[in-house]
Amino acid sequence: MNDISDYIQTELIKTPFNLYNLITKYIEFNNNIKVAFVGGYLRDLLISKFHKKSFYKPVDIDLVIEGSSISLAKFIKKNVINVDLCLIKEFSLYNTVEININDYKIDIASARKEIYSAPGLNPTVTNCTIEDDLKRRDFTINSIAFEVSTRKIYDLYGGISDIKSKKLNLLHSKSISDDPSRLIRCAKYASRLDFNISNNSLKQSQETVRQWPWKSSEIHQKMICPPALGIRIRMELAEIFKHDNLNNVISNIYKWEIISILNENIKVDKRFSRGLNWIKKLNGNYMLYLLKDSKDLEKACQRFLVNNSEIKILEDYSNMKKILKTNPKKFNHFSPSSWTEFIEGRNLNDETVKLLICDGGPYWRNLFKWLFIYKFIKSKKDGETLKKEGWDAGKEMGKEIKRLRYLEIDKLNRN
Repeated sequence: MNDISDYIQTELIKTPFNLYNLITKYIEFNNNIKVAFVGGYLRDLLISKFHKKSFYKPVDIDLVIEGSSISLAKFIKKNVINVDLCLIKEFSLYNTVEININDYKIDIASARKEIYSAPGLNPTVTNCTIEDDLKRRDFTINSIAFEVSTRKIYDLYGGISDIKSKKLNLLHSKSISDDPSRLIRCAKYASRLDFNISNNSLKQSQETVRQWPWKSSEIHQKMICPPALGIRIRMELAEIFKHDNLNNVISNIYKWEIISILNENIKVDKRFSRGLNWIKKLNGNYMLYLLKDSKDLEKACQRFLVNNSEIKILEDYSNMKKILKTNPKKFNHFSPSSWTEFIEGRNLNDETVKLLICDGGPYWRNLFKWLFIYKFIKSKKDGETLKKEGWDAGKEMGKEIKRLRYLEIDKLNRN
């Protein structure tokens, strides 16, 4: 283990802003208080060592301290040099602190135990040691810690062995029931790291999802919408959408037969994957794409805290989908101006149009052209010009401006 410890220390010394040495000084000034690097950055260093896989520079670093997280954060801020910006954000509920130094994120947590009374609820938190803190982690590969003062590696659950064998093992038998959003994280790691989920972890995932809606020990009834679950899953998906391949992640969830955690009506095929790729290209709302064909749209929206404007988008999408199927001969002969009037006359949100485009079908090109071309074309004559020509302000002038605009739009078909 000494060679691994030496390797980790060598790499940690390279962290920006002299961070490692600042932590060392803080430990010395505070009676050798225990501070450890933990989580994804440490995991990725070990993957690099064992599998010669290179990662981009870390976007964040996780630290755990047997003491005050805010005290360490303030020390770092006070002593860091040659930086343009250093901000501290404190989350008192979990005794955690986020430091942003020049857009580089450092998360510091006071070592804590977590007790979950039911799936999807926020945990009850108490202080503990670093060893006990590791018990609350999600996967063995994320439960490795490197204590700075002693250079000791904590690997209580075989995380290093699982990194070597490229295995995703949940930390304990209640990992998913404690926090079902770990299902999304598991699929993310499988995609990003090219790791395989273990049989036991897959079984736990499937059994937990199968038992939904989960029972709450607090109120002794089934919970369709656990308060914290929708928030956590949406946060996970947001990070995946920004930094990972969402298509691969959803494909893993589908392949593992746990897709109902999102929407049981999702069928991952070429059409679905094409649409998911398009929603990213269009900078659309991927969450609405995942929920759009839910069997019970109202409950799906409640689960994932979909707001009223997003619900309107989904309802309009559903209605438009039906309308477009009713009279294909009519829509096949629509001119560009007819499509413009059809879409704008219903006051459709751009996100509704994006969902329809991502569905494919015979009209996606017409919808695409409206979104990026037709909607931006204006009449060559505005109200002031028409006034000079003798028009009075009012409905008739508005109709004339619209007619002239439609003429300009339809010219596109002739050019």
